[in-house]
Amino acid sequence: MHIGVVTDTFLPRVNGVMKSIMTFTEQYRKLGHQATIFAPWFPEIKKEQENGVWRFPSIYLFFNPEDRLPNPYAAASRKKLKQVADLKLDIIHTQTPFALGFMFAKRAKQLNIPSVHTYHTLFEAYLPHYFPIMPRFLDKPLVAWYSRRFCHLHDQIIVPSTSIRQVMQRYQIKTPVTVLPTGINVEPFAKLDGERMRKQTGFTSGDIMLLCMGRVAREKNIPFLFNVLEKLKTDQPRARLVIAGKGPALAGVKAECKKRRLADKVVFIGLLNRRDWADLYAAADLQLLASVTETQGLVLTEAMAAGTPCVAVAAMGVRDVMAGGGGIAVSLNVDEFSQAVNRLLTDKALYKEKLQEAAAQAKEWSAENKARQMIETYKTVIAGKK
Repeated sequence: MHIGVVTDTFLPRVNGVMKSIMTFTEQYRKLGHQATIFAPWFPEIKKEQENGVWRFPSIYLFFNPEDRLPNPYAAASRKKLKQVADLKLDIIHTQTPFALGFMFAKRAKQLNIPSVHTYHTLFEAYLPHYFPIMPRFLDKPLVAWYSRRFCHLHDQIIVPSTSIRQVMQRYQIKTPVTVLPTGINVEPFAKLDGERMRKQTGFTSGDIMLLCMGRVAREKNIPFLFNVLEKLKTDQPRARLVIAGKGPALAGVKAECKKRRLADKVVFIGLLNRRDWADLYAAADLQLLASVTETQGLVLTEAMAAGTPCVAVAAMGVRDVMAGGGGIAVSLNVDEFSQAVNRLLTDKALYKEKLQEAAAQAKEWSAENKARQMIETYKTVIAGKK
């Protein structure tokens, strides 16, 4: 099978959508399928570095400089789009509902190629952060209208959690919807050296590492974790928070940390290479997640694969991930969150129980398992189209 994967965000941009694309396409190829990725061009990318990726002309995006806006009207874009017919794609899978997504959804109709879309992001929750001047009463109706318009161009919608399926129902999406989350590649977690990363980040054996792995953006609600850290000062005086990642809110988060005089309690380490990334999960005592907009929460399943329990706010897709255990899910309440962290750090029997649950969760969420499920979904969609 030849799968066309279409995205308006891709490397060198690192986010959940990019991770999902890379995880699935890697597994497709291991299973003997061909996958071609269609993505925007970034200035940092050189053509000779590409393998199985078609880059489309793009322009600077003023309200989100990390991303690029693909230009479907450029001559090179139109030429590449015509050449898509020569690839003999069996299915087109769009990952984002923007310029390239629309362009390929329409091209799929022209070529009579089945098309699938994964609805990764709860856009109605993101609009206040990126378009603050927009009247808030317009957020949900506007996103619902736009989502219907885009999703109805496809033969199947994939969502990463039951909560997003409920959103699709609220938006009155008529296209069939299937829940199929992104799996995790367990290979990087086979041989871990957490002690190496503890030493590298300045943690001794008696220190407690609370990890916040992921993109540093406003919707991740990282200042909430500063509140938790302050609550834990008495019961867990040796606890420190490690923020691993970069993003548009990094400068603001650092300023907030300085304002609260938490410099000695918070460690910023930026982006990591593959080995350090996996080892840091293993180095942590707990992975924390305060975001209320996660459609899945991949950092939680990654942490579990490394044998690290989690404490997370039980919102959106996090509910699905935490339903199988591996940590404690709480409401968006500082006291409740802090108590859950303190309980796991002091109750050894409970911590051991959560470790065992995390190991079981990691097997359930393996990337190969989820990729095989996606291939079967493709086959069903293709058969229905024929």
